[in-house]
Amino acid sequence: MQKPRWLSTDRFSLSWPPFDMAHLRLAVRATSAALLAYGIAWALDLPKGYWAVLSAILVVQSSLGASVAVALDRGAGTVAGGIIGVALAMLAGPSQNLTVLLLTIGTLATALLAAYRPSFKLAPVTVVVVMLADPTHAQPLISGLQRVFEITLGGVVGIGCALFIFPTRALLLLFPHAADAIDACAALLEQGGSGLLDGTLDPAEVDRLNAQARTTLRAADLRVGEALRERAGRLSSAPDAAPVVRLCRRLWHSVIILMRVADQPLPQSLSDPVRPSLQAAVAALAMECRDLAESLRTGKAPTTGMLAATGAEGLAQDERLSRAGAGVAAAVAALEAEMDRAGAAGLLRSDGASLTRLYTAVSACIQVAENLNELSAQMESYRSENA
Repeated sequence: MQKPRWLSTDRFSLSWPPFDMAHLRLAVRATSAALLAYGIAWALDLPKGYWAVLSAILVVQSSLGASVAVALDRGAGTVAGGIIGVALAMLAGPSQNLTVLLLTIGTLATALLAAYRPSFKLAPVTVVVVMLADPTHAQPLISGLQRVFEITLGGVVGIGCALFIFPTRALLLLFPHAADAIDACAALLEQGGSGLLDGTLDPAEVDRLNAQARTTLRAADLRVGEALRERAGRLSSAPDAAPVVRLCRRLWHSVIILMRVADQPLPQSLSDPVRPSLQAAVAALAMECRDLAESLRTGKAPTTGMLAATGAEGLAQDERLSRAGAGVAAAVAALEAEMDRAGAAGLLRSDGASLTRLYTAVSACIQVAENLNELSAQMESYRSENA
């Protein structure tokens, strides 16, 4: 498994991630949102227009779904904090002592609300802004309404820029994460086969690969949530990608079953009869993982025909996946047949624990093959839905 380009092998240095066009597009969206919000705030002569500019910049995220989520969170926090702040400011009046007391109560209440519901994390900030923006507290209602309007304006501008300036759907960012997790599974399979047959498993590399799978699947889960928000807001008609992420996680869990019995080599009396077939099965499974990962990583987004096979290139991809799937099925079937033959011939003689480890490893290979087959079928469904 090749390490990411940005991860240096030097223990004393860590290079920056590579720059790509997605970073530039995000920067352009954020800058456009800031300038547009500033222009509107200036035209409307808003007293604290910088709140609109800040909100617009914060709302613009890497995907449209993430932008919607941030805008909704800021809106919810602003409205809640604005209502509480206005009410407390009107109660406090010009009294400094009462202001301090109510500010403490309001901040504590909204901070507890934000801790319970993270979507209200802006509420404590809004309470403080509303209560302290005007030291005389002469017009707390007007002050609160202005803050709500300014932050709402920034949210609308941010979503508009996310929607119309280099729009990026969440699925474009989701599938590369899933592909990275599948690549990690391929490398783990190879580590497991080496550990079982030769005792050359590298624990440090296994830990790194498991961490990669865990991190990338969590990132994919976040993108699934963003994609669901896009669908709920009718901003995208792409099919639900959650099944792909679930299948990737099941695949990883099946690989983990193999890794649990690969920490030490099998006795030679067990490994010799099944070595060729087990090596072939592991190699075929790892190759299929990498083929599927590459298809996910380089395919088009579902919103524009994700993994849709068109023309000669599409046919070549279909044929490659078909041959790889047939090769996996044949390799796993050969492994099962070899296990049956060796068992019937009395070649699989060893202590019970070692024999259990071997059968567990073979069962894990079968499960991995089934998961890969389901994942391939799920990808085909994306083709048909976006053809």
